[in-house]
Amino acid sequence: MIKNKIITAGALAALAVTTNAATTSVNFTEGAANQQLIATTIAGLDAQSNWNNTTGQSGTLAALNDSDGNATGASVTWSSGGMWRDGVATADANADVGDAQLAHGYLDDHSGGTPQEVVIGVTGISYTTYSLILYYSTDTDGDEYGAALVNGGSYNTTGTKSRYVNPNWNATNSFTVTGLSGDLNIEVSPRAGATRGSVAGFQIVDTTIPEPSSTALLGLGGLALIMRRKK
Repeated sequence: MIKNKIITAGALAALAVTTNAATTSVNFTEGAANQQLIATTIAGLDAQSNWNNTTGQSGTLAALNDSDGNATGASVTWSSGGMWRDGVATADANADVGDAQLAHGYLDDHSGGTPQEVVIGVTGISYTTYSLILYYSTDTDGDEYGAALVNGGSYNTTGTKSRYVNPNWNATNSFTVTGLSGDLNIEVSPRAGATRGSVAGFQIVDTTIPEPSSTALLGLGGLALIMRRKK
């Protein structure tokens, strides 16, 4: 009797499969080949492929794809003071290491010596709730990254600026905001002395509680019918 219960519990667990959450990832680049993440390259704290690559200090990129390569209907618009790169990441970026390619190019926070905030907006996000992972990059170690506004809330980032170090760059040069919904608006404070606000990219991670997949529902229904007949 106990054995039958264990088998039934295991079968239910195997059938209770839910659809996987998706992630939409954006990589800011100067356009150089060793900064562009190809579809199969994995990068980020939420290690995913199918990153969307932008080019230049400002612009719009429509029809963003998610980590499964599916169109999301979301679009990103960004502006900054310029573009720059972390030269320490060059060797690994040339070797197609995802985090190095992400770190290698970034939106800069000044224009001709004048501080300028980095502004990013994403519209058409289909996720009911999501988390944001924002990635910074720098060409100078030390000091800290500045504050950022995310959907109107202020977040002080206390991470020490670090040039690319494989494999610890992500955790040092990022921060995460949870419990977001609707459109995404990011305003990153421009440089103030050695404090910086230079953005390499970001990920929007779907945190919506997934519905059971249709296959799981059919399986559970079939199992329930078999159990009923046995009774």
